[in-house]
Amino acid sequence: MRKGLFAIILAFISVTAFAQRQDSNMTPEARAENQTKTLTENLKLSDDQQKQVYALSLARAQKMKEARDTQSQDRTQMRASMETFNTELAKILTVEQQDKYKTMLEDRRANRGERKAEN
Repeated sequence: MRKGLFAIILAFISVTAFAQRQDSNMTPEARAENQTKTLTENLKLSDDQQKQVYALSLARAQKMKEARDTQSQDRTQMRASMETFNTELAKILTVEQQDKYKTMLEDRRANRGERKAEN
């Protein structure tokens, strides 16, 4: 029983570590494409909105990469970047899309809190 439980825990840790490494190796372009795709699917973005969101996401992803590359990983700078992104995104989205995006963020924050509680 203990060996089985240990194997499951070890597998989970390995998968989690691999996923984190895989995500950290993504290019800013790939991050922007992923975010644009997710927002397009969830918010039903128009073609024009997709182009604007991609440009905004790419600029943010490049800034975040620079912050990570400097090894400072200044959380204040990262939060400011996210706030700027959300402000600019709100200018692109319709009122209905803004409401849905806010719900998406709230759900993500709630899920993050649940994951921390599980650990």
